[in-house]
Amino acid sequence: MADDDYKVKKERDPIMAVCFIVFMLTVCVITGASVYNNYVKADDSVAVNGSTVTVDYIGTYYAPYGEDGAVVFDTSRWSVANDSKVAKSNDFTLNAESNYKPLGYTVGGTTVLEDFGNAVIGYKVGDKVPVRYDQNTGRWVPTVPAGNGYNAAETEVTVNVSAPVTIPASETLTSAQYTSIYGHDLKTYEEIEESVYGWPASASFNSSDSTVTVKHQPVAGATYTMTDSDFGRVALNVTSVTGTSITYTYSVSGYTTVSTQGADKGVQMIMMDFGTEKWYIVSVTDHGTGTADTFTYKTVGERYNQDLYFDIQIVSIG
Repeated sequence: MADDDYKVKKERDPIMAVCFIVFMLTVCVITGASVYNNYVKADDSVAVNGSTVTVDYIGTYYAPYGEDGAVVFDTSRWSVANDSKVAKSNDFTLNAESNYKPLGYTVGGTTVLEDFGNAVIGYKVGDKVPVRYDQNTGRWVPTVPAGNGYNAAETEVTVNVSAPVTIPASETLTSAQYTSIYGHDLKTYEEIEESVYGWPASASFNSSDSTVTVKHQPVAGATYTMTDSDFGRVALNVTSVTGTSITYTYSVSGYTTVSTQGADKGVQMIMMDFGTEKWYIVSVTDHGTGTADTFTYKTVGERYNQDLYFDIQIVSIG
């Protein structure tokens, strides 16, 4: 190779290297702009009325999730649902892990509570969002007040625990009711060690009409535990038993107070399941003894007529 050719090549190599670098930088700039426009920029978009969104959420009673007294009634997060250390409501049911996934809905639609659905407006993917603006405090809060939540017409009932209650000594259930209460079909006869009232009973299947006759067998003077949960204990003090009727009084204790006004205490709901009806104790009067003098219950579902708290995080916006 001639010296002149070598010199030309040597001079060209740096020029080619510079051109290559400029070319690669241009490609990177164009690619980066495309990524920004198609991905990063999209992530900065905020939810508006009509947006299709998915969110992860945790719904609680009594307090926001993570605070003292909070009880989870619903969630999209498996890690919360499956955590035995997280307090759950009476009606909470643990489903298969595959059922726990972000909730999708259209902002402004009617498939979710209005306060919940509109909470995401103005927020972007990854944001944790409050639910409602509180006029009294001037702050955004995670609370859906009872009037904006799940509502049902109901008159609460107050019971004096010392007032005697008399029920029939036997009751007739449909076969389906019996199966729902005791978890199995009955075809002949069985002894029930612990009925829904907490005392023993017997059950007989009537093939002529497919009903079940339950005969209650408490002992006068005995006390039976009807409910004993993390939220409180309800016991029945049997005062008399005849061939046709049973009389008892209530004892309610071990409750967790969530609000106080003198002797009146709002409590974490205690469920009393009579098989064909559920009561949810929402408050008691207690003059410092630790046991209720009266209790007030509702019969509509646990989440109805109740303040709700939500922890919401946006997963996607369409």
